[in-house]
Amino acid sequence: MSPPVILREVFHAYRTARGVEDDGYVFDDDGAVLGRLDVLVFRPADERGLTSFATIGMAARELPAEPGPGGGGRAELQFSRRGRLDREDEYAVAVALANLAAHPFVTGQQLNWGHQIGLGTEFPTFPGCGAVFLSGPLTNVEDGYIRTTEGAVRLVTVVPITEAERSLGRTLGPIAFAQRLLDEVDVYAERPA
Repeated sequence: MSPPVILREVFHAYRTARGVEDDGYVFDDDGAVLGRLDVLVFRPADERGLTSFATIGMAARELPAEPGPGGGGRAELQFSRRGRLDREDEYAVAVALANLAAHPFVTGQQLNWGHQIGLGTEFPTFPGCGAVFLSGPLTNVEDGYIRTTEGAVRLVTVVPITEAERSLGRTLGPIAFAQRLLDEVDVYAERPA
C-alpha cells in the first residue's frame, strides 16, 4: 500500500533540505496507533558534526487538540546529537523517537512546541536526561514547518533535559527556557556530570 501523499511530501522535503538519508529504521505494526513510522538517520561528515534523526509517519494523523490552546495539526519529530553514533545507539534513539511519536495518540494529549515529557528512563546517549523539551527551531536556519498540500506539518525538535533543567523549564516560558538552555549547555551533547 502506498503511503499517504502528505508523508511522501514530508519525505521529499527532508531530501530537499538534508539530502539523501544515510540510514533509517522502520517501525511497522498494523495494530499500532501509527501503523508505520520511519526514522531517518543523517550522519555527520566528521566527528564534530551532528547525527540527525527525523520521523515520517506522525503527520498521517491529526494530533489531539486538547487540553489547552495550540493543539491539533500535524507534526513530525526531529533530533540531533553531536558526533557519530554506533548502530546500537542509533537504533536506541530511533526507538525513543518512535515512542515519543506515538505518545500523543496513545495518551490523547496534545504535543506541541514548549511541552515537556517525562520518559521514565534516560534518553539514549544522554545520561541523566529523563525528560525531553519539545522545541520549535533552535537556529534561524531551521524551518519550523514543512508545507504540504494538506497544510503545514510542524517540526518538533526533541531536546533531552535533566531533572534540574525540567524544574527550571517549569518556571520559565518556552522561549525563555530554550534560550537559557542554548546559552548554558550544548543541547546536542550529553551534559557534564
